[in-house]
Amino acid sequence: MRLLLVPDPTSPNGEDAFCREIVKRSADRGHAARMQMVPNGPPEAAAELLAAQGFANDTDCVIINSLQPAALLAAKAAGKPTVLRMIESYAGASPDSLAEVKRLTSSANLLLLPSRHMADLVEGWGVPASRMRVIPYAYDQIFAQQIALVTVRASRARAFMVVTAGVIDAASLPGFETVLSAVARLRMEVHLTVIGDGPALPALKERAQALVLGDRVSFLGELPHPKKMEYFRSAKAFVEPTGRQGFPSMALHALSEGCPVLGVRAGALPEFIRDGENGLLFPPGDAAALAEHIITLNTTPGLSLRLIAEGVRTVERHSWNATVAAALDAVETLEVRA
Repeated sequence: MRLLLVPDPTSPNGEDAFCREIVKRSADRGHAARMQMVPNGPPEAAAELLAAQGFANDTDCVIINSLQPAALLAAKAAGKPTVLRMIESYAGASPDSLAEVKRLTSSANLLLLPSRHMADLVEGWGVPASRMRVIPYAYDQIFAQQIALVTVRASRARAFMVVTAGVIDAASLPGFETVLSAVARLRMEVHLTVIGDGPALPALKERAQALVLGDRVSFLGELPHPKKMEYFRSAKAFVEPTGRQGFPSMALHALSEGCPVLGVRAGALPEFIRDGENGLLFPPGDAAALAEHIITLNTTPGLSLRLIAEGVRTVERHSWNATVAAALDAVETLEVRA
């Protein structure tokens, strides 16, 4: 099968690892694969330009990573089966935006989704389960050799360093406010770093002021992926406060850096974080439970190291071999024209 992959232009570090790994490994399955970026601009105009350039004419199937309307329209115009990989759950999207997401999603022949939670969500949009496959999310940047150094470095800091990250909007604001409230409850020396931006960031800063957190919290705005990893590497815990993602990728990245995860028991997180084994879970909105987890992590000898070790094993199971094999298994179920 001749595969054309359309990479996600927003991938960390400017490289779409999902498309890269499929291209690298397709020949082993008897397929020929290549990548092509789609142009920016209004979807209809971009699709017309792609069609004029013969987009997908020499391929059997188009695999699109992330919701890219121009690529979907161009693939359909070329009469090619389309496979759409989606990670984003679009939680908090406006009704009009969500309606467009549902329309575009329903146009794909096959959807590759990263979790059972995401599959259930998309099925609720009206997409038949027969057109969906749950494909594991992969990540291969494991810094296991640095874990001892990380643990020693973090233990030298006077304050218990906690980091949280994500888009801060109306939908996620309650989750981030829970993190602030948990820190405010603590009498131990703790410092919270908030990474991320969004329309609700001013409201979150106002909440921090109301809780009189002062210099116990830092707001850094959005950071490049490598810089986020530096903060994960030096923190004693990462808090995933919303559970809104199709897959909690930041939690996976934190585990890869030797940073224990404290996650809300919502969305796809319980599929990924096993409470007490590779992280700790707390009920949505329960600041007291999150504060108790921070105290437990700080005071229980050996707990952090056990969570770090199991976290690394978790990341190791999210391998590209498994993800590419599952993705190609799904693609090979499609009927293509000779």
